[in-house]
Amino acid sequence: MFNIGDKIYHPKFGAGTIVNIEEREILKEIKRYYMIKFVIEGIEIMLPVDDNSYKKIRRVIEKEELETIFNKRSGSPKSLPPKWIDRLKLYESILSKGDPYEMADIIRDINFLSQKKQLSKSEEKVLENFILFLSSEISIVLNVSIDEGKQKIINNLLS
Repeated sequence: MFNIGDKIYHPKFGAGTIVNIEEREILKEIKRYYMIKFVIEGIEIMLPVDDNSYKKIRRVIEKEELETIFNKRSGSPKSLPPKWIDRLKLYESILSKGDPYEMADIIRDINFLSQKKQLSKSEEKVLENFILFLSSEISIVLNVSIDEGKQKIINNLLS
């Protein structure tokens, strides 16, 4: 269970804050909902508390864990599948899990791939999405703007 003010991460929306927990009647059924405001575009959603959908969210990482994520740059890049469709499946799998360490790894790996060959527009967009979602978590952990979170990724994972 989460409380008002908790910083969370949802794989489809990125990082956000639980701004309220309220009861709402929807389709003649009263349920409790987390009211969550997300960093990316300020999206707000209601997520049922007593439903399995809340299991998709997790607490954001601790500030101290960012160092581990930023050290991913020094790790050896993993070889990505040669076929685009296989890479796309890998990318979708990692995004759906929302693990910040895996996202940092894949940002590093796509960046390494881009040094060997020109990325397609689709793969560039995938890289942008990974950066956006990871930067949403960085921004909420460090209490900075999402642009500053992106800059941290550029400075620590891509340069």
